[in-house]
Amino acid sequence: MKIINLFALVLGVYVISAYVSNEVNAETAEMEESLDAAASEANAMIDEAEADAEAKAAEEKAAADENAAEAQAEADAKAEGMEADAAEATDEAVASGSDSSGNLVSTCTHGDQQRIITVVYDNDETDTVCEVTYEKDSGVETLWTANFDREYCKERAAEFVAKQEGWGWTCSNLE
Repeated sequence: MKIINLFALVLGVYVISAYVSNEVNAETAEMEESLDAAASEANAMIDEAEADAEAKAAEEKAAADENAAEAQAEADAKAEGMEADAAEATDEAVASGSDSSGNLVSTCTHGDQQRIITVVYDNDETDTVCEVTYEKDSGVETLWTANFDREYCKERAAEFVAKQEGWGWTCSNLE
């Protein structure tokens, strides 16, 4: 009888262990399913967040591009206005004191000698915005040139006229 009791006991332990093992396996499977579902949900949330971030970045880039285009258009319009104003002012300045070509001329005399100091604007042959020429009996020579600043030539010519007058020459104003 002891053997039967022992056999029943071993059989009981075996049945209980099989039951517990099945329960553990079932709980493990449920946990794995829950983990898979949570991972799927987390991946979906990540994908959604990435899509939202990309859409927001695209909106911000479009807004920045639009702002940059507007700013460039304003700058271009302002530059065109400034160029027109500068051209008008230059034309007025040249017209107010120039010969028929728009160049400024001063004639200096000393006895029977004559010297001509001219500010030549926009010389196509030399591709300069201005140059100062000095004409005397022996020929014409260019004293100064400028590629960008028209006032540079006018200032140098005025200084040279003053220097001529200091040497005893009588000069007309640069007109």
